[in-house]
Amino acid sequence: MKKIIIFFISAFIISSLVYSQTTEAEKILRIKTTDTISGWKRGGVIRMSFTQASFTNWAAGGQNSISLNGLFSMFANYKKNNNSWDNMLDVGYGFLQQGKDGKVIKTDDKIDFTSKYGRAASAHWYYAFLLNFKTQMAPGYNYPNDTVKISNIFAPAYLILALGMDYKPNDHFSAFLAPVN
Repeated sequence: MKKIIIFFISAFIISSLVYSQTTEAEKILRIKTTDTISGWKRGGVIRMSFTQASFTNWAAGGQNSISLNGLFSMFANYKKNNNSWDNMLDVGYGFLQQGKDGKVIKTDDKIDFTSKYGRAASAHWYYAFLLNFKTQMAPGYNYPNDTVKISNIFAPAYLILALGMDYKPNDHFSAFLAPVN
């Protein structure tokens, strides 16, 4: 458990210290060079949240608690000529310890990957194919009884394949209509 906490805290500190700036010379060089990955837009977010509640001499009562949640979310989208390909990956994990002698329980656990490819049908409509995969990465238990395992890594796992039309009037909105999935 201490290794998980140290990992999440280290990832948060490192991600908050890393940043990039482009100098004027690099901007000039970038204009003159050929971009081999044109059409791609990439990005992502790393989020860490830590909470603690302490009830000392509190008349209304309550239980002390501590929790840590993390989310890694990234995307890579391609749009060039008649092709559009959107990819997204979300990985989240969280845990909570409640009460003085409380056990650590899982509060969030997900791996969610979505990939959607489209070929232009008109100005804003695309013939599209979607693949979505969802699962978890750690065992789940029937809390408060943590001896009864109800799930495991890749159990359950869901795979969705869909064929349909994607309406994309701009880069910030997409409505996928899938009569076949």
